Order: sequence, then structure tokens, then C-alpha cells
Amino acid sequence: MFRRLARMSALFAGVLLVGGVAACDPNGLHSAEHAGPFPHESPSDAADVSLDQALSDYGVRLPEGAEDIAYGALKALDGYPFNVQFSMPCAGVPAFVQDNRLASAGEKTPDQVLTDVVDAGFTPDAGPAYTRAKGTKLPEVVGAVFERSGTCRMFLGA
Repeated sequence: MFRRLARMSALFAGVLLVGGVAACDPNGLHSAEHAGPFPHESPSDAADVSLDQALSDYGVRLPEGAEDIAYGALKALDGYPFNVQFSMPCAGVPAFVQDNRLASAGEKTPDQVLTDVVDAGFTPDAGPAYTRAKGTKLPEVVGAVFERSGTCRMFLGA
């Protein structure tokens, strides 16, 4: 009887220990499994292709000096969802827009980037929006840009 009581106590202590570890780790005991294998993969988005491959597939060239890059791209899903966001000097936005064949689309933040814009703390519809210019043979891409402290944050999605 005493052995059974000791085993039950040990089992109970083990359950408490595992519960305590899980409580200290809000992403669960396997949070490292959620880390992406690709550089710049956003923690909130998944990717099954590299950033370079996704940019090539969508005909997007990031500007020199792009910083704080985060992306998600799922080639395995129907429609190949893709999004990328990065920071750049605001003075470089017109050249980036032209190089990537984007055209002005007013100020309504496109649905494809709306969640990322809100998650980044920007107010939707408060910055210029873009869409891939008509007549290009490149895949459709939409975007929005927001300025904060002299730096622009570009959000692109497809």
C-alpha cells in the first residue's frame, strides 16, 4: 500500500511539474516546432517556400536596404497565398512602386494586407494603396504603405 501511495504521489508531482512548465510556456511544450525553417518567415504566417522563391514567383524585387522583413507564402495551398512586409526609407517608395509595376489604388487598404497592417499597429486606410498595374503579365499583387517616424512600412500581398 505504501509503494502505491508513493507512486501516486510521484505521478501527481509529475503532472504538476508538466502543468507548471506548460503554464510558463504559452505557446505549448513544442513551441520550437512552430519556428519556421526560412529566414524572415513571419511568426504569425507559415511558409513552405523561401522568400527568394516567393518574390521570384510574384515578380517582386525588394529595395536595397529593406529592413525588418517578414513574410508568409504557402505554395501548397490553392491560390498560393503570399505576403511580405518590410521597412524602407520613404524617399525610396516611388522607385519601388515603379520597379515593381505597381499603380496607385487610392487609400483603401487592400483586404490581402489588412490583417498585417492592423497587427503592426497602423490605422487602415491611412496610407496609399497600390495594385499591380493593368497590362503586366506578372501575378496580381496589392500593397499599402504607412509612414512612421520618417520610415515607411510596406505591406504587399497576393
